[in-house]
Amino acid sequence: MEIYLLITLVLVYILTIFLIKKHSRQRLWLAAFIIAFIITGIALSFLRFTNQDIMMNAAELSWYYILYLFASIMIALGIINLWVFRHSIWEILFGNKNEDI
Repeated sequence: MEIYLLITLVLVYILTIFLIKKHSRQRLWLAAFIIAFIITGIALSFLRFTNQDIMMNAAELSWYYILYLFASIMIALGIINLWVFRHSIWEILFGNKNEDI
């Protein structure tokens, strides 16, 4: 199922290359990244603080902890990247709408 989602996103990105101006495309995909980032953070905090096993028994599947570790690292790196590039992100999201970069 994940491969279908990846293929769909790649096709949508290719379509947006031809149909949308560069600045609007940057705004669209940056907003999609930020929304996905927030959803991932909420999901990880839910798993961490409710101590529930969702869709699998975490005691039996050690790779579940590895996935959790990498998702946690992704959240930390995402926060750092959002902070480092905050001015560029602000400019893309709220900058001049008529400008085609």
